[in-house]
Amino acid sequence: MNGEREGGCPPPPSPRAGLRIFCGATLGTAVLTSLAMTAAVPVLIASFGASACLIFAVPHGPFSRPRNVILGHALAALVGVAVVNTLGCTWYGAALAVGGAVAAMLYSGTLHPPAAATALIAVLTNQGLLYPLVPVAAGAAVLSLAGLVFNRLAEAAAAKHSRTAGRGG
Repeated sequence: MNGEREGGCPPPPSPRAGLRIFCGATLGTAVLTSLAMTAAVPVLIASFGASACLIFAVPHGPFSRPRNVILGHALAALVGVAVVNTLGCTWYGAALAVGGAVAAMLYSGTLHPPAAATALIAVLTNQGLLYPLVPVAAGAAVLSLAGLVFNRLAEAAAAKHSRTAGRGG
């Protein structure tokens, strides 16, 4: 079974890794929500919650790369805005925005699954031309930067801990 649980799910992380993931996702989301809610900087959309999951739980995964996070969200937002400006806020516009965003990300090499929701949000909330830049690209960049900083610090701390533990102290 290759260490997987039923349904292909990976085994749960160690308590230390689970705490790191929890802290990273919490802190990364706190940066975005505090900017949005306290400083009124428009950098928050719902699909960033799923992005935080990937960035902090699977930091070295292909969908977690800053390029995929930022460009995937921005491209999906562009598709969503184009669709809503062409077809309006309709059920078929919403469906085409998601499908179009997935195709655009696949062919541009920027696949980031949570970004498909960014295209859907654009249609459902009738977003305008600035949506791909603010809040989408700006927020994705802030979240990616928070992920890079946090994950590098956590990895450095883990490496130091394992070196120290290996010496018996």
